[in-house]
Amino acid sequence: MSDSRKILVVEDDEQTLLFISQILENHDYQFMVARDGAAALEVMKADPPSLVLLDIMMPRKSGVTVYQQMTKDDKLKKIPIIFVTGASEVTGVDMQTGDEKPKETYADDFARGIGHMIKDKLDGFTPHGLVEKPIDPPVLIGKIKEILP
Repeated sequence: MSDSRKILVVEDDEQTLLFISQILENHDYQFMVARDGAAALEVMKADPPSLVLLDIMMPRKSGVTVYQQMTKDDKLKKIPIIFVTGASEVTGVDMQTGDEKPKETYADDFARGIGHMIKDKLDGFTPHGLVEKPIDPPVLIGKIKEILP
């Protein structure tokens, strides 16, 4: 298998990781796994992938922090990134547009605040794509195929 199809999956949720792994295997992509942002940076420096599928909300280092550190590293800044996030579903704020879903409870106010904070952090970033959780396999593969052959 060509290294030009090697993907680093950075995901802390076991079920999501298994789901993404199966999608990649079904489409003959080689992949590596990191379960948090700190491990992702170590893996990338040791064995740079062709593409990174990067969860935003993770332990140790968030996807936002990983992205920022990648852009400052000459070896890593050219690696394409697709953000994979469930933040829109969890917070009710669309990470692409900033639009809010209707609020149903007072707790939604707190979630919306976190959602807008994450959206604000993402503004100005230029990843090669964003895929929302729950992941739709054709959408994920379509984004990957836009970047990798």
